[in-house]
Amino acid sequence: MENLFVSNDAVERLFDLQGEDTLLGQLEYRIHSLPEREKLTSLKEMKNTTEEQVFIHQAESVEQRKIEKRLELELSSIETRLMEVDEKLYSGIITTEKEVKGLQDEIGHLKERQDALESDLLETLGLMEETTSNIDEFSSQLEVQNDDIQSVEIALNVAVNELSEKVLETKTRREETVKVLTEEILTCYEAHREHFPADAVVRFDGPTCNGCHLTMSAMETDRIKGLEVGALTECSECGRLVVR
Repeated sequence: MENLFVSNDAVERLFDLQGEDTLLGQLEYRIHSLPEREKLTSLKEMKNTTEEQVFIHQAESVEQRKIEKRLELELSSIETRLMEVDEKLYSGIITTEKEVKGLQDEIGHLKERQDALESDLLETLGLMEETTSNIDEFSSQLEVQNDDIQSVEIALNVAVNELSEKVLETKTRREETVKVLTEEILTCYEAHREHFPADAVVRFDGPTCNGCHLTMSAMETDRIKGLEVGALTECSECGRLVVR
């Protein structure tokens, strides 16, 4: 690159600019990596899992109520039929032993089915009670998780606002610093900052570069020493800007 000359005041402003840019990068990193963000993500994942459990158990509850209704209807139907058969058996209109035997067999089958249905109904009621308990438990967890999420969101907003204020202050200082630097110097600085965000500009301090910490050749060192104080050149090893 063609050497540029920077006045003593501008040199300090250039390093001030680099300091502000470094601080801006740090603040933006802190904003995006706040621990509250990770905690909030974790809490929301837990909430999603809990909501899925509530949905699953609610669906189970709907199916169990359908089974309960079906069992109750079938039991009611059997009870009605038992009453009809029992009434017919003892009504006096049955005259043959075969008819009596047929009715008694039907009563037996009906009672066996009734016992099985009652057993199924008791089991279903037990499952319904367990499902209701699970829904209540997960619903309670959801309430706690929602409260936790709200608390973390508030803490995150507070932290972001505090850091955002510092970002704004830093940008304001940066704007003031930029005013004293020429367009040529700024363009050169920005081009180098793309490759070296934290230390695009270093001070010349002998043969060792303060950026890459590599030793420049004696010829290169003598070349920079021969420049006018305030000259802006490049490190031959890494390409950073070096201020004589």
